[in-house]
Amino acid sequence: MFIGGTGTGKTHLATALGISGITGHGKRVRFYSTVDLVNLLEQEKAAGKAGKLAFALLRMDLVILDELGYLPFSQAGGAFAVPPAVQAL
Repeated sequence: MFIGGTGTGKTHLATALGISGITGHGKRVRFYSTVDLVNLLEQEKAAGKAGKLAFALLRMDLVILDELGYLPFSQAGGAFAVPPAVQAL
């Protein structure tokens, strides 16, 4: 997790790690804006296909979530963004 102010390079570092994982180590990597991912998960649930994207993400070696906490999303969306294991911490 990278924490810092605007313009400090968090996204740049996360992207570099993702690219390195793909090109240097053959890893499966996905990059999402957290709000975009939450919206996709909510749309999937509304379409009656809940879990399909989550299952696909489980097959990834690395999932990068950018801008966690910068943009608001619905209370239901928050449940998608913060899995129960993390909520327990």
